[in-house]
Amino acid sequence: MELTRRRLPSEVLKGGYSDEEVDNIYELGRFFLENGDLHKAETIMHGLTEVVPDYWPAWLGMACVHISNGRTEEAVSAARRVLELDRGNAVALIYLAASLMTLGDYNSAGTYLGELGEKIEAGAVDDPKILRLYRAQLARFQSR
Repeated sequence: MELTRRRLPSEVLKGGYSDEEVDNIYELGRFFLENGDLHKAETIMHGLTEVVPDYWPAWLGMACVHISNGRTEEAVSAARRVLELDRGNAVALIYLAASLMTLGDYNSAGTYLGELGEKIEAGAVDDPKILRLYRAQLARFQSR
């Protein structure tokens, strides 16, 4: 996942970390997340969201942790935060749609799936993993 910086270096330095340090801390949290250590991943991602609240990758990590832990409302909140910071983020759109369907809000979920579908049709999203997740959530949406 490419990290897009939309903050001034001085904003991060206020928290006591350089951009590189923030990215490295995130990578450690992502490592824990990918290896199933949700507690450590959550601790790191939460810390990053506190120190650098506009660092969308940490919010995406929090959404993943919340989904994995069955905290669906928190997952919705975190995914929405990602979309505030990185409009159109494909993974956040999938997380949000899946979480909203879990909560029974199929109308909103359909809106986000539609937005992602448009991005896919336009060729803006071509990652095979995202395409598989999209198709799975679309099938889930259509079979309700």
